[in-house]
Amino acid sequence: MSSPFAHKHYSRGYYDGWEEGKFEGKASFLLYVLGRRAVPLSDADRERIATCTDPALMSIWAQRCISITSAEELFAEGRPVG
Repeated sequence: MSSPFAHKHYSRGYYDGWEEGKFEGKASFLLYVLGRRAVPLSDADRERIATCTDPALMSIWAQRCISITSAEELFAEGRPVG
């Protein structure tokens, strides 16, 4: 049987890995949609999307990717969502 200390840290590692996987999946899908829509992205744009860990920002980008035509529109602050 493991100690409470070991259980706590194992659980935390599992949760962190699960969260990281969720963001990777969202980023991958977002890049897929943008690619299918032929929205031009620089390597820096792709990296910004791939490394994002803010769920609210990912949600905004997911909503925007349906209608935008440029990375500038995707990342624009203050731009209405949708």
